[in-house]
Amino acid sequence: MCRSFRISRLSSSLPVRGVLAGTALFATGSWAVAATRSHGAGAGKAPPWSVAACMKMVGEDPSGALDYAQDAVHAGAGWQARHCRALAQLETGDEATAATDLEALAKLPTGHADGPSSADQAQLAREAADAWLALGQAARAQACAEYGLARQKQDQGLVIVLARALLDQNQTGAARDVLTGFLAVVPQASSQTYVLLATAERRMGQIGPALGHVSRALALDPLNPEALLERGIISEQQGHAASARQDWQQVLELAPDSHEADLARQDLAVMAADPDSP
Repeated sequence: MCRSFRISRLSSSLPVRGVLAGTALFATGSWAVAATRSHGAGAGKAPPWSVAACMKMVGEDPSGALDYAQDAVHAGAGWQARHCRALAQLETGDEATAATDLEALAKLPTGHADGPSSADQAQLAREAADAWLALGQAARAQACAEYGLARQKQDQGLVIVLARALLDQNQTGAARDVLTGFLAVVPQASSQTYVLLATAERRMGQIGPALGHVSRALALDPLNPEALLERGIISEQQGHAASARQDWQQVLELAPDSHEADLARQDLAVMAADPDSP
């Protein structure tokens, strides 16, 4: 399934390109770094380096965020500046560089005042796994997800990306086991978790359990395009063409530009070409 790295667009006005150019003084271990920039004979204050400001800028102006974070990295800022730079790279289309850097950041040692915590490492590993998965490198995504789960057990986002990576490698039984193991410990899971479990079960020919789990997903989120797509596939396999067509049409209405919509269009086209289809 297609993954998205988009960060919520925020309305606040933020400094943009080159805000840390020139001489900068960084406070070790702090989340904000004071910066100064010379202008001729006098010196003025440049906007300070701030993790929060950089993350907001990724959503509004990813190219500006890339410059902002890059200047901070060059001036000696900590891992958070590299993290923001990687997210900006994802937004500007440099997924491979971003995935490599996110994976490296996830493996930075903990225990330092300015280093990532175990929770930070898990988040970075999840973002790296998502990036590798979007690049079609499912084995590398799997490795990142497994590393992240070693740092933060039962992290739902990591479980989901691990299951996707396993499904992409046709390791269907392993994906099912990962998801059922997670649900045994965390029964109040997201709709997406149940959809992936239904997908694994359907691929294994376990249509009854698959239908039950996709129904659970839709009970949690009735307008989930991924769940509707999956239920349509299950209905079509059961010979319920009208129900399948209805679900796929709803996917097109809810998310016409999504990966799920592309798959629904393909399924509808195959159904339309079948002279025996009702």
